[in-house]
Amino acid sequence: MQSETNGGCDRLRHEKPSENSYRQNITFETSDVHKMPKLSIISHFYNHPEKVERQIQHWNKINPALLSSVEFILVDDCSEDVPEIAAGNINLRHFRITTDIAWNQAGARNLGAFHASGEWGLFFDIDQQLNLDTLETLLLNLDRLDKTAMYYLRIKELVDIINNVNLSNHPNTFLVNMQQFRTRGMYDEDFAGHYGYEDLYMPRVWENSGGSRVLLNDFIFFEDLGFGTTNINRNADRNNALAMEKLRAGGKNSPGILRFEWKEITIPEDATTHATTHL
Repeated sequence: MQSETNGGCDRLRHEKPSENSYRQNITFETSDVHKMPKLSIISHFYNHPEKVERQIQHWNKINPALLSSVEFILVDDCSEDVPEIAAGNINLRHFRITTDIAWNQAGARNLGAFHASGEWGLFFDIDQQLNLDTLETLLLNLDRLDKTAMYYLRIKELVDIINNVNLSNHPNTFLVNMQQFRTRGMYDEDFAGHYGYEDLYMPRVWENSGGSRVLLNDFIFFEDLGFGTTNINRNADRNNALAMEKLRAGGKNSPGILRFEWKEITIPEDATTHATTHL
């Protein structure tokens, strides 16, 4: 991530990793996975319950031998269309933010991180589908990774919908040690309420506290499903100015997370996987 000057206005941007400072190829092993620490897989959503259902159905195809090593966390960011979540065979927790805050990705991801029980956390948007074969390899190798590194992951068929350019990774899709993530600040919720830059500012805080960023380039970890919300205000001027102001002040988070009301939704044990809309 760098700052750039565009028409006299400094902006943060997420760039393709450099070979020297941001890339790491790891020779993964392929032996027994059961010794690996638990992984929390975290995503959030707003509306579109059919997208949530699709993800849960996909997650239920996971190798049953991995089920004890993985938990899934879904955070509903105050959707108008409230899905009835059913877990199937996976270990799934469902949280719902009940305070209506526009563009509250920072808060939603913090809520998932706050409740994650895994040693590692895998964060991604609801429109990206996890490669379950690669997940098995990842679980096998978690204890070989640097706990002070934030790992970005390769994504297939990813296109920047704003600039219409192909990308190999996305700032919202990363693997991180949860203890380190909580210690180094998580997301700054000052960005909530307006579009953009919470995902670009957070890694700067991470690096300022001594963490590093690495691209795992061995495998494709996700496939982008090509779903993007349209006809919404994506003006990022306010949050860009906020990010630059914070960086000039030293690049630290404002205190306080989970600045909203939320609740955990009980998932019926005997429910079948489906999603419905309540009017």
